[in-house]
Amino acid sequence: MRREVAIGVPSLALVTAGGLWVQALHSANAALPRFADLCASGSYGDPAGQSLRITILGDSSLTGPGLEKGSDIWIAQLADRLPWSVDLVSQAKGGSRVRDVLLHQAADAALTQPDLFVLAIGANDALHATSTRQFRRDLEAVLNLLGRIAPVMSLGVGDLSVIPRLPKSLRSLAAYRSATIDEIHSQVAQGVSQVTRVPVRELSDAMFRSPSIDLFAEDRFHPNRLGHTAWADLFEPFLRKALQDSLDAPARLARPLTASATA
Repeated sequence: MRREVAIGVPSLALVTAGGLWVQALHSANAALPRFADLCASGSYGDPAGQSLRITILGDSSLTGPGLEKGSDIWIAQLADRLPWSVDLVSQAKGGSRVRDVLLHQAADAALTQPDLFVLAIGANDALHATSTRQFRRDLEAVLNLLGRIAPVMSLGVGDLSVIPRLPKSLRSLAAYRSATIDEIHSQVAQGVSQVTRVPVRELSDAMFRSPSIDLFAEDRFHPNRLGHTAWADLFEPFLRKALQDSLDAPARLARPLTASATA
């Protein structure tokens, strides 16, 4: 029997009466702005290139709160660099946890029949004390469901303690929780076929921690356009490989063409 990573006493602070986490964020940042989700859906890349579809699902890392427009989101920036004609379809919603993706996004995403899914989930599970057992179970369910349809590029979870908005008193807890969730993500991704894991922590933590450049929006929580461009640059090799593998797969040749999901 698999033994889950123990959450331990620190996580109890997240679920105390009144919600210590929510109270601390509210009191420390009451004057900071809040931004709505944006949508990255649209046509990108080279219109003369081979047609393909990417469907994205997950949390606010794919909805770009604080950006000017949906095309500023890292996945849209990256899709526009590709040599293919890309139909990008977004099912993502800010604040989502893995259970939300499983119950409210995955089925609709599956209906789009993409060449590749891009999944970004786990940060809100870390911040809101989703149990490690539930996170593992639900992530396995999501990846297995999507992987039966098309390859999946799944983002790990970076060190959330780099977020400027977090009170200093909660940063060690955020670091601990995000590392725990990311380790489970790594274990699950390794056990599911057709999944390309993006090691966000290893790729981007140092850049987002650096005091020499500001990569956060005015809410001091979500990345700004520079932050999204940095993600696009760092994640590009993983997306290109995952797409090329999908396009080269024999199963794609037998799949009927579908109308644009963004039409």
